[in-house]
Amino acid sequence: MKRIFAAGLMGVALIGGSAAQADPSFGVGLTYTFGGDWGVGVRMFHDDEPESAVLAIGADYKFGSQAFRPTVGAAYLDEDFYLDFSLGYDTRIQALDYGVGLGTAFETEPKP
Repeated sequence: MKRIFAAGLMGVALIGGSAAQADPSFGVGLTYTFGGDWGVGVRMFHDDEPESAVLAIGADYKFGSQAFRPTVGAAYLDEDFYLDFSLGYDTRIQALDYGVGLGTAFETEPKP
């Protein structure tokens, strides 16, 4: 499982490298992890253009398992909110899990 997560991180790094001209944006929000756990997290998006699909990397703190959860995923970014689907690694139970998040987005700017 750790190899799958490492391969996912490597893929995001390689894809993100090709979008080096884009300015990143950030977000803070809530995440529901399939299996019944809730968390609060931060996200960094590879682009700041609203109304677009973007790659996301971030971290959550899960309340139920009381663990940190580094994440990679995809998100829909709007001017002031985001909706994301993430693959994360629960550091306490040492397992991969999936989650859906919603939160506030910062530093988004429409392209001219």
